Amino acid sequence: MRRRAFAVLTTICACIVLSACADFTLVDVTATPNVAALPSLPPIGFNHRYGDSPVASADGFQLERQLFAEHEFWEVAIRADPVASGYVSLGNKTAVKAARHAATDVLLVIATEDRSTIEGLLAYRSDPGQQQYCAALLDHIRADGYDAIRSAQVLVFFTESDQHAKLSWSKKSGYTFAVYDNNLRGTALVPGATITPLPAPN
Repeated sequence: MRRRAFAVLTTICACIVLSACADFTLVDVTATPNVAALPSLPPIGFNHRYGDSPVASADGFQLERQLFAEHEFWEVAIRADPVASGYVSLGNKTAVKAARHAATDVLLVIATEDRSTIEGLLAYRSDPGQQQYCAALLDHIRADGYDAIRSAQVLVFFTESDQHAKLSWSKKSGYTFAVYDNNLRGTALVPGATITPLPAPN
C-alpha cells in the first residue's frame, strides 16, 4: 500500500513539474542599443576610500598608517588630478613616480572621531599653528613625489559632519586657512592646558 501511494505521489509531482515547464519558451535576446554610450565602472583593484586612483589610494593608505603609528588617528583620502594619470600598475615604480609627478592638483581629506586626535589638533593654541600642521601634511605629500602641483587643499573633519577647517594653497596665492567651528569653544572637547599638540608627520 505504501509503495502504491508513493508511486502515485511521484507521478503527480512529475506531472506538475512537466506541466509547469510547458509555460516557458526560449526566445532570442536582443542586444541593448547604444551599449557603447553607457558609462563604465572604473578599474578595480584599489580601495576607493583612500583615493581616486590606484596611486592616490596607495598613498592615502600609507599616510593613514604612518599617522596611526604616531598615534594620530586620522582617516585619510587623497584626490589627485588628473585622475587618469594615477591608473598605473603599482608594481611599476617608474610609472608610479611619473603618475605622482603628473598630478597638478591635490585634495587631501583627513577626518577623525578620536578625542585625543581632536584635542591634539586644537592644542595648537592659534589658527596659524593648526595651519602649520596642515601644511606639514601637504609637504609630506609633496615629498612623496607630488612635486609639480599647482594647487592643493587640506580639508579637516571632526566626525563625518563637522568640517573643522580648510587649508588652501596655490603657487600664485600661497596659503590661506579658515576654521569653521570656532575651534569647538564652549564644548567638552576643548583641550586642557596639559594637552600637547600633534607632532607634524615625519
